[in-house]
Amino acid sequence: MTAAATKRPILILTSAFGEGHNAAARNLATALRTLDPDRPVEVRDLFAEAYGRLYKIVQKGYFLFINHCPGLWGAFYKYLDKDKAAPGRVAVYKRGARLLSRTVAEMRPAVIASTYPGYNHLLDHLHGKTNRPFRTVTVVTDSITINSLWYSGHSDLFLVPNEETAEVMENAGVPRAKLSVTGFPVPPLFETLRGRRTVPGTGHLPKVLFLANPGQKNAAGILKELGSVEGIELSAACGRDEKLRTTLQAIASRFRKPIKVEGWMPDIPERLAASHLIVAKAGGATVQECLAAATPLVMSQVIPGQEEGNAELLTKADCGCTATSPKAIAAAVRHAFARGALVWKTWEANATKTGTPEGARNAANAVLGEASLEVD
Repeated sequence: MTAAATKRPILILTSAFGEGHNAAARNLATALRTLDPDRPVEVRDLFAEAYGRLYKIVQKGYFLFINHCPGLWGAFYKYLDKDKAAPGRVAVYKRGARLLSRTVAEMRPAVIASTYPGYNHLLDHLHGKTNRPFRTVTVVTDSITINSLWYSGHSDLFLVPNEETAEVMENAGVPRAKLSVTGFPVPPLFETLRGRRTVPGTGHLPKVLFLANPGQKNAAGILKELGSVEGIELSAACGRDEKLRTTLQAIASRFRKPIKVEGWMPDIPERLAASHLIVAKAGGATVQECLAAATPLVMSQVIPGQEEGNAELLTKADCGCTATSPKAIAAAVRHAFARGALVWKTWEANATKTGTPEGARNAANAVLGEASLEVD
């Protein structure tokens, strides 16, 4: 019997309600396969599999909600945080529960690692909180403002991105022994990317990359204002949103200087590390990847509730700033590179100290440690 056949698999559960969950799952899987190539690792979005078209409709509604009604979303987020009955309502997801139960029975995983909090409550519903035939690890993808849904379900271990988040969860009642500060699981490639970019003012224009998130209603205005900033090399990317890309391309063509507008960027770690400044929303993955690349960030959007802690982390560490109107964003970029890029140099130095490019490796080692405790 081969070594691979003797090792029980690791199941990583994710959901596409926010790119941070999927990013953490992918990067954790990559690190696990590198560290333990003989152990099977599988990443699954069981909500997507169970609910298909309905899932996609709800997902689109979620992005519309956070982009166009952020205040209402913030109120709903706070309601969920305080609603003690919320975890018990997962029983209504019967199709998802059946699929999860079948998946666990077929795979017999040593560890179930979740990057999305809803799975813990489904597992509680199916297996209770004790005497489980597997270990459970929760990868927390937010910082500081942690909704109680993350920790109200059972987990043998919580992996958190920073000490500030560990303190918040400990104060909320999570035993310190269950908290491990690993850093966010960013792509392992970040461990090799730091220190390659040139310093602004040495004959090289500072590179500014604007990451427009899908459905961002002021993306056009932001690009117009950034295009008016002199002395920068400007690029914009809008993922797979082709309608937005067409709009931004039309705006870029009005400027005499070249402004590159792109769609999906497969080389995002390299691009973040090569840029001097990123303009983007304060998503968990985006903030942590910028810190891992030691690249300062101007946060153009902060979703109330879930992203407020990410913004707090970055601004307290002085690795960037929040500026949500197009004019304020352009002003922040000018400020960063004024007086010999004095502010930018401070931001970059602090980002270098704050980021954790080895986060995926740390998280994978923690998960493998739980796998060594597997229960038959």
